[in-house]
Amino acid sequence: MRKPGQVSSVQELFQELSIAHVVRQYPSVLSGGERQRVAIARAFASDAALILADEPTASLDSERGHHVVEMIRMEAHSRNRAAVMVTHDERVLDLADCIYRMEDGKLTKI
Repeated sequence: MRKPGQVSSVQELFQELSIAHVVRQYPSVLSGGERQRVAIARAFASDAALILADEPTASLDSERGHHVVEMIRMEAHSRNRAAVMVTHDERVLDLADCIYRMEDGKLTKI
């Protein structure tokens, strides 16, 4: 795993996300989980101040999903970025700094 603040190459990101084998593949041959992890690597490789993650664990098993959310958190903290994640996966809520729940059209801070 990368150290906080350490800039990684795309190859290192792909390796950490267990998708190094898809570097030369077209998106049409990738699984949903592989596509999702490629999108996460792209978000990390950009220099954007805000990372938006819509259901980042949806196509991933619980171990990979937790790892991806840990990476999002580490990336946000170590590089002074903001990250907003929308998810139904309550298994990763322990990694969030702030949690809001939307129910019946109302947003409530938890």
